[in-house]
Amino acid sequence: MEIEEEFISGFCRTCNGTQTVCCEYTQEEGTRVLKFMDCAHESCIHHGACQIYKEAHRMEMGSM
Repeated sequence: MEIEEEFISGFCRTCNGTQTVCCEYTQEEGTRVLKFMDCAHESCIHHGACQIYKEAHRMEMGSM
């Protein structure tokens, strides 16, 4: 399984500043799937409004 890395920069409300987040994707049945973000988004209270999180999931759609 090949892992593709993407780096996404944006404003982080938790850190109150600009963050660059490493995201890891794999190809599964022709679809790009987000497997990992190095920002602990699962426990972040702001993930619902996070633009970095939204961009990471937008990059899942189709092949990049």
